[in-house]
Amino acid sequence: MAVASRLSIIAIFIVGAIPALVSDFDGSAYTYASTYIISAVHLPAYYYGVLISGYAAGIAVFSLVGGFLFDRVSPKTVVVASVLFFSVFTILTGYSTSAAELVASRVLVGFGVGMFQSASVSFLGDANPEARGTGVMVWGVLAGVGTFLAPYVILPFLPDYRIPFLISGILGFVVAGIFQTVIPRVFKNEPRARNPLKDMVNRYSIFPMLAMFFFGFTLLNILGYYSDLLEKVIGFSDAQAAVIISLLGVGGVVFGIPAGYLSDRIGRKGVLVIGITLIALGALGITYSPRNMGLFIFLTLAFGTGWSIFSILSPAAGQDMVRDEVVGSVSGAILMTFNIGGIIGPLLLAYEVARNVPLKTGMLYLMDIPALVALVITVAMRYPKNIREVVRQQLLEDTSIRQ
Repeated sequence: MAVASRLSIIAIFIVGAIPALVSDFDGSAYTYASTYIISAVHLPAYYYGVLISGYAAGIAVFSLVGGFLFDRVSPKTVVVASVLFFSVFTILTGYSTSAAELVASRVLVGFGVGMFQSASVSFLGDANPEARGTGVMVWGVLAGVGTFLAPYVILPFLPDYRIPFLISGILGFVVAGIFQTVIPRVFKNEPRARNPLKDMVNRYSIFPMLAMFFFGFTLLNILGYYSDLLEKVIGFSDAQAAVIISLLGVGGVVFGIPAGYLSDRIGRKGVLVIGITLIALGALGITYSPRNMGLFIFLTLAFGTGWSIFSILSPAAGQDMVRDEVVGSVSGAILMTFNIGGIIGPLLLAYEVARNVPLKTGMLYLMDIPALVALVITVAMRYPKNIREVVRQQLLEDTSIRQ
C-alpha cells in the first residue's frame, strides 16, 4: 500500500510539472529564433526588449491570478484552461506578420504561462510539503528538457521558424489532455483565507519576492538578447549558438532533483544562495568572456543550473513561510515580482540599445548588477526559526487528500 501511495505521488509530481515542458520549449524556441523573427517582421533591434517585456507583462499579471485561483478553485481547471490558451498563442507567434500581432501573441502567451506556472508550482509544493523542494524541482527538470530540445527542433527549419511554434502548440494540447486525464479534480480541501494579501506578505516572504524581482532583470534580458549577443556581438555561427542556448536547460535536468532533495534536508536558503551565485558568476562571464566555445558552454551550464534552482525553489521558500491556505497566492506573488523585473529590465535595455549603447555595457548594468543584488538579498534572507514545525502545521491544516 505504501509503495502504491508513493508511486501515485510520483505520478502526480511528473504530470503536475509537465506544463513546464511546453512553456520552456516555447521560451527557448523564441530565444533562439528571435533574430529571425525580428528580421522577418522587419522590426528594429529594440523590439528584442519590447517583445520579451510584453511576454513578462503577461506572466506578471496572471501569475498572481493563477496563484489566487489555486487557493480557491480546482488546480486542474486552472492549469488545463491556461495551457489550452497558451497553445493557441504560441502557434500564432510563429505566424505573426506585423509588430502588433507579434507583441499581442507574446503577451497572450505570457498570460497562459503565468496562470499555469503559478498554479502548477503551487500544486507541486502543496502536494507533499515534507518533500516540497523535490516536488517543485520536477518542474525544473521538465523545464530544462524543453529548453534543451527547442533549439535543435527549430534549427533544421531555419530561416522558416513557423513549424516549431506549431509543434509547441500541439504539445500544449497534448499536455492539457494528459493533465485533464491524470490529475484529480479535487486534490485537497482546505479553508479559504479571508485576507490572502495579509497572510502571504510577511517579514520572511518579502525576501524571495525582492530577490526574484532583481533576478527578473537578469533572466529576461538574457532570454531576450542572448541569441543576438552570441551571433552578432561575439561572432558564433547559428549552429554554435543553438548548442550554447540549448545548454541553458541541461543543468536543471541534471541537478534539479538533487538540489530539491538537498533543500528538503538542509534547508532552502543554502541551496538558493548556491543557485543565485551560479547565476551572478555566469552572467558576468557571459558578458565579458572572449569568443571561446568551451568557455561559453561552461558559463551557460552554470547560469542555467542556477536559473533552474533559484527560480523554482524561491516560490517553494515562500510556501514554507506562510499558512497552507495561501501557498498558491504567495507562489503567484513571487512569480509576479519576478516578472515585473522582467518587464522593466528588457525595456531599459531596449532603450539603451536604441541610444546605441554597446550591448555588453547595457548587460552589465541591467543583467549582471541585478543578479549581484539578488545574491545579497538571498544571503540576507530570514526564515522562520523552525521550518519543520511550519510544514508540520501545514499538514495538520489539510482537511482531506483525495487520490
